[in-house]
Amino acid sequence: MNAAAVLFVLGNLAAILGATMLVPLCTAIIFRHQNPNSSEEILAFAVTMGLSIGLGIAVRQQCRDAAKGVKVREGFGIVTFSWLLFSALGMLPYLISGAIPNVTDAFFETMSGFTTTGASILPKVEVLPHGVQLWRCMTQWLGGMGIVVLSIALLPILGVGGYRLMKAESPGGVAYEREQARITDAAKDLWMLYIGLSILEAVLLRLAGMSTYDAICHAFTTMSTGGFSTHTASMAYFPSPLIQWIVITFMFLAGINFSIHANVIRGRFASAFHNAELRVYVAMVVAASVLGVLLLGNVQFGEERLRVVLFQVLSISTTTGFASADFDTWPHLLRFTLVTMMFIGGCMGSTSGGMKVTRIIVFTKSVVRELHRMVYPHGVRPVRVGKRVLKPEVASNIMAFGSLFSAAFLLGSLVMVAYGYDIVTATTASVAALGNIGPGLGQVGPTANWAHLPDGAKWVMGGLMLLGRLELFSVIILFTTWAWRR
Repeated sequence: MNAAAVLFVLGNLAAILGATMLVPLCTAIIFRHQNPNSSEEILAFAVTMGLSIGLGIAVRQQCRDAAKGVKVREGFGIVTFSWLLFSALGMLPYLISGAIPNVTDAFFETMSGFTTTGASILPKVEVLPHGVQLWRCMTQWLGGMGIVVLSIALLPILGVGGYRLMKAESPGGVAYEREQARITDAAKDLWMLYIGLSILEAVLLRLAGMSTYDAICHAFTTMSTGGFSTHTASMAYFPSPLIQWIVITFMFLAGINFSIHANVIRGRFASAFHNAELRVYVAMVVAASVLGVLLLGNVQFGEERLRVVLFQVLSISTTTGFASADFDTWPHLLRFTLVTMMFIGGCMGSTSGGMKVTRIIVFTKSVVRELHRMVYPHGVRPVRVGKRVLKPEVASNIMAFGSLFSAAFLLGSLVMVAYGYDIVTATTASVAALGNIGPGLGQVGPTANWAHLPDGAKWVMGGLMLLGRLELFSVIILFTTWAWRR
């Protein structure tokens, strides 16, 4: 592995991250009269911003001759180390301002933000000052589409290495259909679409009655499918049906492959109607919602019940993690359905976590193919997703992903059980962290928080968040010897 090439890109990312802190810094200055400790908050962002930019520029200058050295192994290293770097720098405003004085808790909250998990150790979110609150939501927005993809859009100097970074880091593992002549153009298209949808949601939420500040924060955490809210009660704080329907709409959009959005904008509507993954995704949401409407008897039948059920189904299936109701009190079958959807997640190429719908399709068809082979040993039955025949190595990669996901889930559950948690809490906490969902059931349910976890469990859950966000392979491959050989 070319360490200088890795450091060069990390230096750029640190500088970009520092520049983004200008937004919460200005917010802290604007709202300084509402915060008795505003000087500490302003200092926290100023120091972190200066440190990030200074460190980034220094490393970039030192390693600039290695700019073209990004290959496959360097790409895997960059995306993993960048998320650790983001979390190390991103937690400084919490620590310096005193909002979260404990290193373990600050790192957990920051990793949960950048990985768009949404699990929080904060018992009361409203106590955070405005600048820190906005930064907390911004970590999810930056992590949603990926600050590495942003760097590719802004730094054409990365050249051919940009494709390897985008392929390794992009949400869902498949960020786009490679139609652009330049990888930087594809990255710019993704970010422009992401920004445009975020602005549209913020405007609609503001018109629906949210404050400008709340509208911006919730647009950040909806489009990133992150789920952080400016209120401890999450979306239940906003009883307005219109606000909740707007969030429902944008959660649904965020769970769809962004290349489909791009094609629809270009007028290619057939790509959406004929997309096999999208059809399964919609069918899954509809089926779970119908089941919820039939089973949820403690909410008045009609629009309200449909809204409550659809909100939570989409919040879980897209791994956003917002809560408009305490679904931990719902009927067992409905809770089981939601847990199942935690494993599945959204579409490939979306900002959602989980295994992804395409992988579930491939798992199912691979089983059917093996059953077919038992009856017809010499028969040929390729695995198809829609009209596309998957190459054997692609199907093999997906099956390996399923094995790794299962192993990581079991390991996380084992750690939680070893710390004394019950099976429901342990298993749902593990899948909620690994699938980047946020709330689980039991002691990590939608009305609870993660503050009660021992420090060791918090670090393990933070590791699962990183594994899930980076699709496992990018992290695990760094533990092999051949990834480091030159």
